[in-house]
Amino acid sequence: MPILTRLAQMFLISIKSAKICVLFLLCGKVLAECHRSQVNNMCYSIPGKVVEVEKNFATVDYFGQRKRARSDFYEISVGDYVYAQGGFVIRKVGEKEAQLAIEAWKDLFDELAKTDIRLTEKKENIREIANKLRREHTGNSSCVHGIIEFSNHCRNNCLYCGLRKDNVNLSRYRMSIEDIVSAADYAVNKLGFKALVFQSGEDPFYDDEKLAAIVKTVMEKNPVLIVLSIGEREISTYKKLYDSGARGVLMRFETANASLYEKYRPGHHLEERLSLLGRLKNIGYMIISGFLLGLPGQSKKDILEDIKTTASMGVEMFSFGPLIPNPDTPLCGVNAPPIDLVLDTIARTRIIYPDSRILVTTATETLDRKNAAQKALLSGANSVMINVTPEEYQSLYYLYPQRAASGRKIAERISDVIELLKSLGRAPSDIGLS
Repeated sequence: MPILTRLAQMFLISIKSAKICVLFLLCGKVLAECHRSQVNNMCYSIPGKVVEVEKNFATVDYFGQRKRARSDFYEISVGDYVYAQGGFVIRKVGEKEAQLAIEAWKDLFDELAKTDIRLTEKKENIREIANKLRREHTGNSSCVHGIIEFSNHCRNNCLYCGLRKDNVNLSRYRMSIEDIVSAADYAVNKLGFKALVFQSGEDPFYDDEKLAAIVKTVMEKNPVLIVLSIGEREISTYKKLYDSGARGVLMRFETANASLYEKYRPGHHLEERLSLLGRLKNIGYMIISGFLLGLPGQSKKDILEDIKTTASMGVEMFSFGPLIPNPDTPLCGVNAPPIDLVLDTIARTRIIYPDSRILVTTATETLDRKNAAQKALLSGANSVMINVTPEEYQSLYYLYPQRAASGRKIAERISDVIELLKSLGRAPSDIGLS
């Protein structure tokens, strides 16, 4: 029996029995079994129907909710069914397949929305107010991205980073082009992801030719939203990668305080970083950016300026998290900031910029491995990432100790995230472009 049909039957049974949670649990189990089965992509994205087209922008309907997405890879017409991620159409799908998925999600989508509304009824503190604004402005949509960390080599010596060049205690690795493509293939075809972040230290071993080969091959085999997190490169490099099919860049500026920036990133200047991000935005990249919380010398005023600076760049998603000290860095003696600072910063960001997309970072989850993700989502965040790096490399990407989900199987992590989103009434429909 095809896996999609099998899932649809499971979904309908769960809905009829009014046990909505069963659907998510079954979905998680099927994902864990997907190495023996055909692909199913329903857990991370719901197909929507195109109801309006203007140039290369499409308005996509999800059960009455309408989102705006850019179509760079397909000719889109009204009536088409598409999967979108991060505000980009990444796959067209036939009506028969789309309707099967939509039918399976129909009642569940309404139930999730009701749960989200129930959880946002209270607005007694800043986090509850922020969460209510999140629902009112972006709905219960939550993006789920996968991340592949393909190299821990770095040419920089940032004082806070465990990958810094002078860290002689770190066992270094580089994944081959073939292994990176294989990991992406597994993430898309076996685990169901529709957006992948390719992350590394700033490693010049991966030159233009290698990086372009990775992006082109992945896009030829498995169209997906590719987000690059590879640090400062020549603008010509990023143009080549855009032409190869990459559409997103994850690059944080760490702090908008120029003196702190130059102190903790020796040999680098804030204006150069911000200028590069602006030029990447002009190329057409979706920008994900943000800052560190807890840098020594950082003030409350600095944090507010960090939030404003992030927004001023026209980012599609905020990414900020706590500084967690690595014992092999110059900031080894610094204390990590309290999780309340992170949660309140998420809330303030949501209140100031209610339409924003806010990522729950791994560092945030590390502060409270059991509850941080839930607390962050209930403070106004609406996006999560799951590490899908091959397990033999995950412990080597040692930014800081005891990273959230480290030492756990990918399937277990996926199951946790699905269960969490279900419990909070969040649906994996695209958040859309602002």
